Amino acid sequence: MTILRPLFALLVATGLSALVTPVAAQDNLTLVIEPYAGSEERVRERVTEAYGRTARILGFEDGKVLDERFEGRVLLMRFRNPKDRSTFEIATNYRQALEARGFTVEWQCETRALCGNGSDGGWVKRNGMNLGIGRDIDYFTGQMPYEGGTVFVSVGVERSNHYVQVLQSDAMETGQVRVLDAEAMASSLDAQGKITVENIYFDFGKADLLPESDEAIAEIARLLSDRAEIGLYVVGHTDSIGGFEANLSLARERAASVVSALESRHGVAAGRAVPAGVGPLAPVASNATEAGRALNRRVEIVLR
Repeated sequence: MTILRPLFALLVATGLSALVTPVAAQDNLTLVIEPYAGSEERVRERVTEAYGRTARILGFEDGKVLDERFEGRVLLMRFRNPKDRSTFEIATNYRQALEARGFTVEWQCETRALCGNGSDGGWVKRNGMNLGIGRDIDYFTGQMPYEGGTVFVSVGVERSNHYVQVLQSDAMETGQVRVLDAEAMASSLDAQGKITVENIYFDFGKADLLPESDEAIAEIARLLSDRAEIGLYVVGHTDSIGGFEANLSLARERAASVVSALESRHGVAAGRAVPAGVGPLAPVASNATEAGRALNRRVEIVLR
């Protein structure tokens, strides 16, 4: 099992500056940046992933937001600003504390127009930062060395709230998913009438199957070949983030992608597998946490 090490430690003297201290073990991160003094964290909006995907905003030119895709350890925190503190003051305290530990600023911007937060689809779908509609925005991003590697930090501040994004390149912990073969699928279906196929993957917010899904699709096809007497429903599930109708549509489209792959790539006869989508209607965990939402985003096969 991968041992998760501290991101980094910042120790500063002023009570107005940011700190880094230990957090709860379940966060999978040993050290995180504490907020500007007097800020209130919106805990339910925290994103903590031992290995995830996001983006870092690196510029805005010619009407286009420039971002850098990232895979690795992801932390995004949102805080309510203390009263009577300017965006400039809050951003400057974070930057000074980071620079004292070797941080280098790669890009910074002020105002919504110069940052491009309201252009080219905005930022929230890229990095999770929703900096509102006001003009008063301060943002910077950069990197610092850590134990032979690199940590990327971005801070975005608007009048009411601010965000801190911490990204660390780590190797993904592997060997945590077992692909059910056709025999195991058949056994589970006989016993339960349905199973979740854990390792079917899609692009974020889309119905396009990723190549990592090929092995699971092939085993479903072999199941149907071995058990000529059965038919299946392929059922798409989503979390509750986003509109209800959009989630229903996405769930159906993802199920249809699986069925299409079974028929076009593996010669499964039309009608043996029927696509369906229930969106967020049948959760297996709470949608209040990212861990729960990840469990709810799934594909099931159901005997019919």
